[in-house]
Amino acid sequence: MQTVLPSEFKKGMVLLIEGVPHAVEELHVTGTAQTKHKIHARLRHLKTGRFLERTFTDVERVPVAEVQHRTVQYSYNQGEQYVFLDTETYDEVVLTNEQVGDRRVFLKENEEYRALFLDGKILDIVLPPQVTLTITETAPPIRGGSDSTWKPAVLETGLEIMVPLFLDKGERVRVDTATRKYVGKESDKKT
Repeated sequence: MQTVLPSEFKKGMVLLIEGVPHAVEELHVTGTAQTKHKIHARLRHLKTGRFLERTFTDVERVPVAEVQHRTVQYSYNQGEQYVFLDTETYDEVVLTNEQVGDRRVFLKENEEYRALFLDGKILDIVLPPQVTLTITETAPPIRGGSDSTWKPAVLETGLEIMVPLFLDKGERVRVDTATRKYVGKESDKKT
């Protein structure tokens, strides 16, 4: 089994903590030249979706899960389950509401996502850096307003964000999946 030092951690890497797969969500280092460095990691338990804060010493070796990356297509939500179609095998694979967590507001039916598999079972999906969503509810547009003035908008998946005043219902916007903020208006042209 491959192991890595905490200095080799990367966001999205899957570590085995006490034999259970955890995805690295955030990292930061503390320490000075006189004291030993410590790596602080925010980990997401891939079976329950719960978060764990953990501190690693700079010499601690941590096992890495050997995950496979495959493409899945989001099909539908049924109660507490999110059903995806494996585009290689055409098998249905399921993630629970806890595993998907608050990332569900970025899932669109028939869209493809990168998925992590361990021992043939789906563990997690990886969101792209940005997604394009349609505005379903917002106040009427105001033309010529300041770019620094914003209004609330509800998107097709239920996500609520702040958008510039000139946007209207039915328009498509790009949203950053990490910050959940408006990035820009999506042009209708396909390039």
